[in-house]
Amino acid sequence: MKDGGFKSFRNPSLIERIKRDLLDRIIDGRIKPGERLPSEPELAAMLGVSRNSLREAIGLLENEDYLRRRKGVGTFVTGSDPIIKGGIERLKGIADFIEEKGYLPGSILERFGSGPCDAAMADRLLLEAGETATVIETIKTASGKPVASCMDVIPDRLLRRPMAAADFRESIFDNLHANHGIDISFAECDLIPAVADEALSEKLELEPGSPILLLEQVHYDGQGRRVLFSRSFFPAGTFTFKLIRRR
Repeated sequence: MKDGGFKSFRNPSLIERIKRDLLDRIIDGRIKPGERLPSEPELAAMLGVSRNSLREAIGLLENEDYLRRRKGVGTFVTGSDPIIKGGIERLKGIADFIEEKGYLPGSILERFGSGPCDAAMADRLLLEAGETATVIETIKTASGKPVASCMDVIPDRLLRRPMAAADFRESIFDNLHANHGIDISFAECDLIPAVADEALSEKLELEPGSPILLLEQVHYDGQGRRVLFSRSFFPAGTFTFKLIRRR
């Protein structure tokens, strides 16, 4: 009907909740890649929602390539779309990528401390041999699922005060800005295909030998100083980066 008449009621928060529930089942393996979803009446009853709301949520997941409908056959999990996608051309933290996709970002601190850099790291950050740096190793999670294993290295001589482990409840970029007056302007990146060894497999809940992406970055501030080196490993099927190239 035209304005002034009755309109259908759509509850975006309910549809988003249904979408999230289905996506969680896909991510944690309760519904596996290639598996067909139960029929709409069965699935609606299972989730305790209306078929109309369920259909809208399924449509959203189809648009994001998590599900694919086969006419006359059913709706199937594609298993082809990563959990996290992001444009590598824009500098931002992993937690920002995770949050933008609707997941709850988390960080598990594995190692924290300051000590002399080895020759390779000193070369990366243009430090003198034996200069000290703070090393932070974390596992990043998306709603509890491990999605990245990260190491960040910051030269101690750039810090206003020694860092504390409690500082890293927030983004490292935010921490460097707020506590040390360091603003990162750009980064040089290397994106390298690799496979997970036993240690990484355990951290990221993968089979040994699984494909992973290694992102190595040297970050610079506005003065051109090398202020942060980071090395991050991502499961290949969980996290992808997009690079936009312009002429």
